Amino acid sequence: MKPKTWIVTGANRGLGCSIAKYLAALPDARVILAVRDCKAGRQTARRIGPNVAVRELDLKSKDSIERFIESDDAPVAGLVNNAGIQIGDRTRWTDDGLEETFAVNHLHALKLTLGLLPRLDGGRVMFIGSGTHNPKHPTARPFGFRGERFESIAQCANGIEDGRNHGRLGKDRYATSKFLNMVSTVELARRIPSDRTCFLCLDPGLMPGTALARSAPAPLRFGWHYVLPLVTRLLPDASTPDRSGRAAARLLGADSSVVVSGAIYSYDLARSRRVIERVLDPEIGRQVIDDSLELLGLDRISQRV
Repeated sequence: MKPKTWIVTGANRGLGCSIAKYLAALPDARVILAVRDCKAGRQTARRIGPNVAVRELDLKSKDSIERFIESDDAPVAGLVNNAGIQIGDRTRWTDDGLEETFAVNHLHALKLTLGLLPRLDGGRVMFIGSGTHNPKHPTARPFGFRGERFESIAQCANGIEDGRNHGRLGKDRYATSKFLNMVSTVELARRIPSDRTCFLCLDPGLMPGTALARSAPAPLRFGWHYVLPLVTRLLPDASTPDRSGRAAARLLGADSSVVVSGAIYSYDLARSRRVIERVLDPEIGRQVIDDSLELLGLDRISQRV
C-alpha cells in the first residue's frame, strides 16, 4: 500500500510538531514538515520517527511557496496550514509590500492550498482558527484581544492601521487573520465538493508556552512561558499543544462520515461554540476568497467546482 502523505507547515515546534507526531502514527503515514529552518526541522523529524521528511517552505515568500508546490507531483492525503505568527513589537512587511501577519497566516496559506489542490483529490485541508476572532471570548478578552477587525482584504494587506500601539495592532492583526482562516474554511467548502477535498478548521484553544508570544515584551513572555502553563486547566477554552495536536490528527484521519467539510472544530473534537456569525456569512466568504485570489493574481474558484 502506498503511503499517505501529510504536509504540516510550521511543524518545528508547538502545535505543528504535535500534529505531525500524531499524524506520523497513523497507518501508512508519511509526514512532511514544511518549515523555514530545515536544520531544526531535521532534528524534529528524527525525534518523531523515520516516516517524517523535511522540506523548506517560507510562507513570507511567494517564490518559496511556488517552489514547494512545483517540487513534487505525488498525491497528498492532507495539508495542515499550521504556520502562523503574531507580531507585537512593530509592523513588518513582505517583499511584495503585504503586512506580514496577513500574508503568512491567511493569504499565502491560501496560495499554498490552491496550488496543492490538484494533488488533494479526495484529501483534506485543515486551517487553524482561534477564539481570539470573537470579541466576547472569555479568555481572549483579558489578554487584550478585541476580536476580528475585518473590513476588506485591502485593509488587511495594509496592516489594519489603528494608531501606533503595536501591541494592540499585533493582536488585532492576529485575530483578524484567524477570522480569515475560518471564513476560508467555510467558503472553500461551499465551492468545492467534499468528495474532492474536505476543508476543516481547528480552534486549538489557548496554549500557553508556545512560541506565539516570541515578539511580546519580556514580562509578557515570562508569564506566557512560565506562569500560564501552570494554570491552564483553570482557564476557559485553554488546551496544550499535545491535546490539540492529537485532536487535529484524529479529525484528519477520521472516516468521512464523521467530519463535516466547512466545519470549525474545537480541541475537544466538538463543533466550536465560539464562532461568530460573520464567519458564516456567505457575502463575507465570497469577498474574502475572491479578493484574496485577485491579490494573488489567481483565477477565481467557481461555486461548486
